[in-house]
Amino acid sequence: MTLSSFARPSPAYSRLPSLVTEASRLRAFVPPFRFTSFFSPEDTLLCICASEAALSRARSPKTGGGTPAASLRIAELTSGSGLVGLHLLRIETGSALLGLDIDANAAAVASQNAEMLGLSGRAHFACADIWSPETTDLLAGWQPRLLVCNPPYVPEPPGNTLEVEAGSGPDGTAHLRRTLEIAGRLRPRAIALSWCSLSHPQIVLRAAAAAGYQLNSLFVTVISDGEYSGSVHDYLRSLPHAFINEQNETLSAVAPDKSARFAYLLMAGEFSRKERENPSDDEIANVVEGVCERFAKRGIETLVNQRCPIPVRTWLLDRWDELRLRAILHGAIDRMAAASA
Repeated sequence: MTLSSFARPSPAYSRLPSLVTEASRLRAFVPPFRFTSFFSPEDTLLCICASEAALSRARSPKTGGGTPAASLRIAELTSGSGLVGLHLLRIETGSALLGLDIDANAAAVASQNAEMLGLSGRAHFACADIWSPETTDLLAGWQPRLLVCNPPYVPEPPGNTLEVEAGSGPDGTAHLRRTLEIAGRLRPRAIALSWCSLSHPQIVLRAAAAAGYQLNSLFVTVISDGEYSGSVHDYLRSLPHAFINEQNETLSAVAPDKSARFAYLLMAGEFSRKERENPSDDEIANVVEGVCERFAKRGIETLVNQRCPIPVRTWLLDRWDELRLRAILHGAIDRMAAASA
């Protein structure tokens, strides 16, 4: 039995493409590649899309002979299994990666993954807290040209601290703002960063601008509530800048089995050092918040054929395709069955 043997239980919403169409990027990361205790393939895939764009921008100008002026150093914060950074190493020959995560087990898992992929000579993973000054010093010594982070972003209600891999302060932006603070000191050429419509999207973009970075391209996926976001549903309703949609049309699109309580937008962006005057950072921040506001008020149809002053790609990942994405990462179903027989 293979994944194609399964029939979708109901027709998919057809006005947006499925994020699964981008899943070929993940096919190198099937078993024996290992994941940490918390892994979100949809966040990771979206971050990969932004990271590829950021990698193109971070590459050094070539010398007259066509040789890159220097190897490209990448830093990945909250690196987990190392998948995003290792994907970039596979693309960029001669690049090197430093991956940092607060989970002590993550460094061991990511190091094993690097060895399995034949990349251990170019990848180093360590346990580090992004809030620590020593971590900032470590990164400053590494001097990355590309900084990547797919951080926790779920807002935490007062007195209800979420797991370390999910929660990020009262408005969900604590890790995002800390990453941009670090970027402001390190001055990498490009950044790839993930966030969502739950975590005050305009504040994230204004923090990027304050650090000296502009958003060049945006990647968006509509998704249903998950374990952690769903656990703070009532709190999200109380936040003026947490944008969710609870309308039937949108809920049917993200979960045809009617299991979703709300839908929201995952986002990932490719940033670079400021170099343009128009559109302004304020205009971009307002546009992105406007996308989130319209989605919250009028639903999924507002994301079809939208106009923005920067390139935006938008997908849907319904619950059926979430299962497909996880199946891809666990290898062919027939191979899984044979292994467990």
